[in-house]
Amino acid sequence: TLEEKIEMLGGTGFETKAIERLGIPPLNMADGPLGVRWENSTALPSGILLGATWNPDIVTEFGKVLATETKAKGRHVILAPCVNIARIPMGGRNFESFGEDPFLTSRITVNYIKGVQNENVVATVKHFAVNNQEHQRDFVNTIVDERTLNEIYFPAFKSAVEEAKVLAVMCAYNKLNGSYCSENDYLLIDVLKNKWKFNGLVMSDWGAVHTSLPVFNSGLDLEMPDGKYLNTDSLLEKIKSGELSEAKLDDKVRRILRVMFTIGLFDPDFDRDKYDSTKVNTEEHKKIALNIAKDGIVLLKNENSILP
Repeated sequence: TLEEKIEMLGGTGFETKAIERLGIPPLNMADGPLGVRWENSTALPSGILLGATWNPDIVTEFGKVLATETKAKGRHVILAPCVNIARIPMGGRNFESFGEDPFLTSRITVNYIKGVQNENVVATVKHFAVNNQEHQRDFVNTIVDERTLNEIYFPAFKSAVEEAKVLAVMCAYNKLNGSYCSENDYLLIDVLKNKWKFNGLVMSDWGAVHTSLPVFNSGLDLEMPDGKYLNTDSLLEKIKSGELSEAKLDDKVRRILRVMFTIGLFDPDFDRDKYDSTKVNTEEHKKIALNIAKDGIVLLKNENSILP
């Protein structure tokens, strides 16, 4: 029904809403670019260390461990990787992403996502886009010209979509050139969905939605953690009257369902909420984490006393 479709646009914390009448299950999510942040799990090396390895193959192993533990906790979506470019030294999440170089970040990103999604877990590339600073991070209006966007900030997201076929994109908190990323037509429609042909789902960062109608009319498909703005109260009558497009609503729901079908969530033998602690923080996973950590060690030589 129209009401059920609207219900699917808002989450319930770390899940999407189930439609029990139709047998549509929730998509269960977990945070954790550096390991599954859902109770105990293997503490995987930081993103900035992954960049320092210059080793895409070892990053695929990282992704496989991350996905295996995500599934073992009954989750279907991992909210990773974080691919924001390190531009400001005080950026509080620089450690989560892969450094300052767009090309290196792109190569690490592709293998990270493939490692995750080869295990039928949804990867979520984030935060789209230009979410680099702590001061006013939720609200700052970042002014960036198109050349800089395409040369510095977009390459990792573009490779995630076009090469790795990432299933989910998370939009950022901030504004980009005057418009919040969660309702930014240039970002979500012109670039992501039209130019790059992304056919997965676009979700908000937690609490990054500020309006109902502009967000609905833009490229956001799923408001997290809840449907504070995308709900039947704000949308139903306007869709019935034709003020808002039901075709646009259908596209959003279709994208959420497409991701579910892609990972096999509707298959009869899919263990939807199976929790298997024997596959979490195993000796093999600890060994892989240690090997990756060793591979990312960087030795600095204090030549001519350049360092204090």
